[in-house]
Amino acid sequence: MSTHAPVARVNGLVKDFRIPGGRVLRAVDGVSFEVGRGETLGLVGESGSGKSTVARMLIRLDRPTAGSVEFEGADITALRGAALRRQVRRRMAMVFQSSSTSLNPYQRVGEVLAEPLRVHRVGEAGARGRAVETMMERVGLDPAFAGRYPRELSGGQRQRVGIARALMLDPSLIVADEPTASLDVSVQAQVVNLLQDLQRDLGLSYLFITHDLGLVRHLSHRVAVMYLGRLVEVGDTAQVFAEPAHPYAAMLVSMRRQAEHRILPAGEIPSPIDRPSGCVFRSRCPIAQARCERDVPPLVEIAPGRRAACHFPGELRPGGTDAPVHVPAAPPLVAPLTSQKGR
Repeated sequence: MSTHAPVARVNGLVKDFRIPGGRVLRAVDGVSFEVGRGETLGLVGESGSGKSTVARMLIRLDRPTAGSVEFEGADITALRGAALRRQVRRRMAMVFQSSSTSLNPYQRVGEVLAEPLRVHRVGEAGARGRAVETMMERVGLDPAFAGRYPRELSGGQRQRVGIARALMLDPSLIVADEPTASLDVSVQAQVVNLLQDLQRDLGLSYLFITHDLGLVRHLSHRVAVMYLGRLVEVGDTAQVFAEPAHPYAAMLVSMRRQAEHRILPAGEIPSPIDRPSGCVFRSRCPIAQARCERDVPPLVEIAPGRRAACHFPGELRPGGTDAPVHVPAAPPLVAPLTSQKGR
């Protein structure tokens, strides 16, 4: 990670939702991490772990119940109106999972891409049109597609539109929430390689949310593992994959190994409405002891750059040889999409 001040830092984020019966669902519970400049932080965990809720609070689509969000050195937790638009909306953007629902079906591609410039009053009409063409070429879209509607494009092409839209205002941080989940493997590789090229060329920072450990290992500099609303491990990606410290991280890593070396958690993930006492993972953990039921393990530094929330870090490790990560090569960055029909 960069030695400079982080581009974003979240401190003790909590998000509660009121549900019928007067009960409270705590979706996120005391999450803290930072994203360095030019860094990709992978955020992983099972569905329902709170990853997307964290992303929405970071980008200020949701306000946290407690905790704070800092971006480019300023506390943006309580910003509203013009200050929110100036300090956050122009400098931070999101790439959504579903390109078919995140793009306005009644706008042509050129209108979708020009809208951020128009809303923020950047440039004149002619300059906006040229900026749209330049951005389409940068993400590998034929500028002739500006006159098409999203429904006339393939899933991979639509996701490139989503990435282009996120880049239109020259942000420093991109929050990518499962951006490849709805794409087939070969198109996933193209999108991932495009994101890496853009990061290299533009100095972008990414919070990359996914459940695909292969993508995390290929793309992320560091990884943060979430379980039931809490961070359980944070560290350098290579280190976490080689020697996971938290039992849940060890189980995730083991899923990429041969069947005889996999570690399967017991039972089902508990309800966030009725969490286990002590460690949230203890009801499924094969090395849990009495202390785990009684005491909540804090997320503490166990080695330089490594944090884990476990009373017995490193005692459960997957065996065997890690499966290789296969990411097919992408086509040239600005290859016209007429040569990628159906992708």
